[in-house]
Amino acid sequence: MKRVRHGWWWSVLGSVILLGALILWSGGLGTKEAKIVYVFSNSCGYCTTFTPTFEKVAKDYPQEWVARLDIQRDRELDEAMRLGAQATPTVFIVDGERVIDKLEGDVPEALLRSFLQRHLERDLSING
Repeated sequence: MKRVRHGWWWSVLGSVILLGALILWSGGLGTKEAKIVYVFSNSCGYCTTFTPTFEKVAKDYPQEWVARLDIQRDRELDEAMRLGAQATPTVFIVDGERVIDKLEGDVPEALLRSFLQRHLERDLSING
């Protein structure tokens, strides 16, 4: 009788370990923390021309996915530097604490849309 209980226990333990490994391998329980992070400066000429394009495209995504960092604010400059910003404007795709990719410069709307759609788990763009 003890052997049957003991074997059952190992079977349950093995299943739990396998399930845990699958969850870790897949990146969690579907709680993807992907974010679009826009690094800009109001004194940057390229930013003033790109910001309307960014804002137009950003409206197509849930606002909790979108963050903006104005490098003229010290705290936001520190965060932009931590992400690896080297120029403005820059759009980052960030998953948790990890930078997935970045797009630098005053790029056309179609290129921005393509960049976002390529990196985000699901395409929520209305116009893309």
